[in-house]
Amino acid sequence: MIQLLNDMQTLVKKGEIFALATVIDRSGSAPRSTGAKMLVRQDGGIAGTVGGGILEANVQALAARVIRERHALVEGFQFSGRDAASMDAICGGQVEVLVEWVDPGETQSAEVIAGLRDALQGQHKAWLVTAFDPQAAATTHALVDDNGIIGRLPGEISIDKIKTVRTPRQMPAGEFTVIIEPLNISGSALIFGAGHVSRSLAEFTSAVGFRTVIIDDRPEFASRDRFPGADKIIVLENFEDLLEKVKVDGESYAVIVTRGHLNDQAVLEQLLRSPAAYIGMIGSRRKCELIFQDLRQKGYSEDDIKRVHAPIGIPIQAETPEEIGVSIAAEMIRERAVLLTKPQP
Repeated sequence: MIQLLNDMQTLVKKGEIFALATVIDRSGSAPRSTGAKMLVRQDGGIAGTVGGGILEANVQALAARVIRERHALVEGFQFSGRDAASMDAICGGQVEVLVEWVDPGETQSAEVIAGLRDALQGQHKAWLVTAFDPQAAATTHALVDDNGIIGRLPGEISIDKIKTVRTPRQMPAGEFTVIIEPLNISGSALIFGAGHVSRSLAEFTSAVGFRTVIIDDRPEFASRDRFPGADKIIVLENFEDLLEKVKVDGESYAVIVTRGHLNDQAVLEQLLRSPAAYIGMIGSRRKCELIFQDLRQKGYSEDDIKRVHAPIGIPIQAETPEEIGVSIAAEMIRERAVLLTKPQP
C-alpha cells in the first residue's frame, strides 16, 4: 500500500491524471479482498493489483475510459471456474469494482493521499472514506483519524460510526455508495525474545501486516542487523515491569519465545495482567503444564490460563525455526480474523 501511495504522490506532483480501481465487494472465490487497489496511468501502466488475469485486463480497459471521459463508475464482474483459474482462484466468484479518475490539481485529493501516506508511515489508525455519487458519476474522499478529518463526509455518516469499522466495507448513506477502509488496525506483534524463532517469525508477521516489535535484554540479538524489517526494537535491562516499558493493548498479539522458561514465565505472568488480544508461549506440553501449575498456585484463574496459546502455533509438525514461525504466524492470523470480524459495541 505504501508503494502505491508513493506512486500516486509522484503522479500528483507531475500533474498527471490517473485512474484508481478499488474492489468494493466480493463473493465466492474472488482473488482479492475488498479494499484491494490498482493504479492505472494514462499510458496504461499499472501499480498494485485487483486480482490479475481477466479481471485486471477488464479493469484496465475501464480505467482508460474513465481517464478519457473523466468520470467514475462501479462495475460488477462475474467469473466462471475457467475465468477464476486464470486468476489463481479456485472457482467462480463475483467482484464489484469502483474505478475513478484522480485529478492532481484537486487540492482535496492531494491532501487525502498525503494524509494516507503519513498514516501508514506513522502507523496510526485512520479510515479512508470514499463516497460514490452515481448521479454525478463522481467520487469524494475523506480521511478520518484521531486528529479530525481531511476532506468531507457524506452527511448521514458519523465519525463514531466510521471508527467502528474493522475491515473494508460498504455502508449505506442515502444515494451514495460509501466505502470505508480502515488502516493500521491489524495489530502489533510483540515478540518477546530475539532468537532464531523470533527472527523467522518477524519476517512473517511483517509480511501479513502486523506492526512488529522485538523485545529482548540482549542487544547483540535485538539488533537492526538481525531484524531489518521490524517496526521497532526494544532492548531492556531485564524482563521486570514490562507493562511500564512496553505498550500492550487490546490489539497486541504477544509471542513469548525468550531464551529460557524462567523468562518465559516472568513475561507471561505480566502479560496476563494486560488486555492483550493474543498471548502465545513456546514450549513442550510438559513445560507449559508445569508453568500453568505454578500460575494456579500463585492465584491465577483458569480463565487466565485459557487465554494462553501454549504450546504456541497451529499443529503442523513444525521443527525448524522457519516452520515454527509459519505455525505461529498462522495462529496469529486466525485469531486476528476472529477479532476483526467480532461485532463492535
